[in-house]
Amino acid sequence: MTMPTETKPTALLRVRCDVNHVPMVTSFVENGALLYGLAQAQATELTLAAEEIFTYLCQASRADHSVEISCLGGGYYVRADFRFAVKHFNMRAFNLTATVSLSDAAGMQEMGLLIASRFVDRLNFKETDGGGVQLALIKEKIYPQAVRPPDIRAAHLETYAVRAPNSEELKCFAQLIAGHYPAGTVPAMFQFPGKVADMAASGEYRAALSMGDGGRIGGGIFWQSAGAKTVECYGPYLFNQQKGSLMARELLEACIGDIARSQTVGLINRYPTADLPVEHFEPLGSWTMNAADGAPVSLTAYFRLMHEDPGASVWTHADLEGFLREEYRRLVLPREILAVTDQGETQNPFSVLTTEFDRFLGQVTLRPLCSGADIEKNLLSHIQLVTAEPGKAVFFLMDLAHPWQSGFTPFLLRHGFAPRAILPYAGDGDIVLFQLGRPSS
Repeated sequence: MTMPTETKPTALLRVRCDVNHVPMVTSFVENGALLYGLAQAQATELTLAAEEIFTYLCQASRADHSVEISCLGGGYYVRADFRFAVKHFNMRAFNLTATVSLSDAAGMQEMGLLIASRFVDRLNFKETDGGGVQLALIKEKIYPQAVRPPDIRAAHLETYAVRAPNSEELKCFAQLIAGHYPAGTVPAMFQFPGKVADMAASGEYRAALSMGDGGRIGGGIFWQSAGAKTVECYGPYLFNQQKGSLMARELLEACIGDIARSQTVGLINRYPTADLPVEHFEPLGSWTMNAADGAPVSLTAYFRLMHEDPGASVWTHADLEGFLREEYRRLVLPREILAVTDQGETQNPFSVLTTEFDRFLGQVTLRPLCSGADIEKNLLSHIQLVTAEPGKAVFFLMDLAHPWQSGFTPFLLRHGFAPRAILPYAGDGDIVLFQLGRPSS
């Protein structure tokens, strides 16, 4: 097995920013979404989001400007990308906590962005070469949750072969995980066997199973690219195997053998099972999750270096520098730590955070989409929202490749977040994982 390099099916439209082109844009996105597998209801929601984004761009751009729209089929999701150049693109309405005023034209424009953000599952925003920007709208397919035992039963295996599974075997594997591991210990995707099968079919995820005679499954492992140079694995998951079985080690070796021929620098496991051979890994850090009965459970992430680390530069606020230096020293990762300072430069007025809920793991993850002068106010409003229902673990992910993200550091620390781990190369650069404890008064 090797990490896939195939391109995903993509349709492309380039159109001038003219409201008369709205029907063309909506027809393009809807037909693309249906072609790439979304059901009509989800395709309609993605289309409505795209309509609001394009209409906003028509109002914020000159008539001779154009926008490039692509529709991409990701197997278990469809993504609509907007690439454009505009000086004033106020994304404040993309915040989950956003409210807008309908008393003026600016508020009416923001209402469209607010509507668009509520129609999609995820938003990504980044600057492109040449001064443009790319906004990605992502809509996932809807899958039924596993409600019955798998067709293939778990069994203790004396002899087995570790190999890549077919789609039906992979669905059975996901159902076995859901049946053998508590919902609060594994990622939500394993509750949806069809989604797991589509994830693997898309090429973004890979799997290896231990298969015995008659198609019996003894265990398995699942992995994906988590960044430009890092792979994240899940498992190994074993079903009815004897304690100390070599199966877990052989499953891990299958994963390592697959990615060893790629440019992957490191392997991360954030949700290890008791069978992970941790002697081959370095602990990255620990954080607290809540078990199904509400009891706190400590979870440790692990990291394994696959090739020599070429080194990198990271950007940080002074308040985080001590943590970074200590962790990089402990992990023996070569990094040049660059300080970010406020020199009085003009800031955007508004910051934006994306919010991801995982009800099976009982966690909420915040990610910065852009910085702004209102960081503290915006962060507090998100903390208030996501902690309204007690018992959730709340995380914040900061990518050290982007200097602007360091501006969130003092406010995270002031309001109860603490750095728990560095995830090497897990984004555009290293990711720092913060967890919310008890916010200060």
